[in-house]
Amino acid sequence: MLNHWFRQADNVCYSNAILLLQRMPLSMHFFPALFRFPKDDPAQATRARHTLMSSVSALTVSSFTLYCTHIGLFRMSVASLTGFLTLAFIIHALFYAAICTGWNRRLADPSMTMVQIINSILWMMFVLYFIDQVRGAVLVLFMIIFVFGIFRLRLAQFVGAALFTLLSYALVIALLAYNQPQSINVKIELLQWVLLAMVLPWFALIGAYISNIRSALRHKNKELETALATIEHLASHDELTGIANRRCFLDALRREQARVDREAQPFCLALFDLDFFKAINDLHGHSAGDKVLRTFAECVQKEVRKSDYFGRYGGEEFALLIVDAEIALASSILERIRTGIEEQAFPLVNRKVTASIGVAQYQPGETISNLINRADQALYAAKKGGRNCVKQAIDDTEEAGVIMALH
Repeated sequence: MLNHWFRQADNVCYSNAILLLQRMPLSMHFFPALFRFPKDDPAQATRARHTLMSSVSALTVSSFTLYCTHIGLFRMSVASLTGFLTLAFIIHALFYAAICTGWNRRLADPSMTMVQIINSILWMMFVLYFIDQVRGAVLVLFMIIFVFGIFRLRLAQFVGAALFTLLSYALVIALLAYNQPQSINVKIELLQWVLLAMVLPWFALIGAYISNIRSALRHKNKELETALATIEHLASHDELTGIANRRCFLDALRREQARVDREAQPFCLALFDLDFFKAINDLHGHSAGDKVLRTFAECVQKEVRKSDYFGRYGGEEFALLIVDAEIALASSILERIRTGIEEQAFPLVNRKVTASIGVAQYQPGETISNLINRADQALYAAKKGGRNCVKQAIDDTEEAGVIMALH
């Protein structure tokens, strides 16, 4: 009977243990997610670091108050003070969690600098009210609080925080004079208040000045990043048409060659030449010619696949890298593009604009120079064959066979 009872109890315990293990992952994953440092977002990471720095400062002040309690300079029991310290820790944890979860982005000031400073000032007022004899020394800690304002606050916010500090300290003095007259020398406290009133405005001005410098530096850095992005774009793109320039296109061609040599996938190179483009410039002017080039580039870009790479090769010549395609498929794509160009309206020249196209398929081990030469020969054949058509290049093995047959 006892054995049966123990087996039943063991089964119940085992079932409860399984349920507990099933529920544990939710809580184990929730709290790490709540306090996970935002490494992937530089702005959030900076805010999290500042909040952690503030928490370390609060921990230092908390240790100081505990020591004062231990030596009898703090009018509060260790148990009561521990409760208040726990509350302070929870508040700092909530600030940090708000940043880690991204909730702070909903606020006008995602860094929550002013809110954290007000919270720290209130905590310092709590310390000032309950501490004895060393109250003047504690006032120095306000400088630490205002240092954090340098990261974000404007002059008006600095002044507001300074006024809030002075008014709060005046209230602490009044409460001490009324509730604890034996623990306070009003004249000394008023002198300390005057000194604080003299120091804080200057600290606010200097802090705001540094904050403005940091803000201007951030603005300049953003302008520099924009300028660098523009320079990189201009270095890799054709200014007139906005597509890749010759150097950028050749870099893409070399990357594709390296990929294909590893993976044994086909690709093709096509060269375009606008038919009778010199006549367009001569008859309608270079402005009209530039417009034709831009319209031509837009027309081709509408037809090419997202995986392909289109660029201006030079003058009225353009190049298209067609990836993962043998020459038959590439020719079909190019024929569709050629038809689209022929049907495209070019209002400034009041005539049809066509293009001759030569295409060559890359042969494993072939040099880029040789591939371009074969595509160029096919382009020459298209121009010689009446223009406005697509011609395929013969590969080296076919060319060698033709030469042997002639001999």
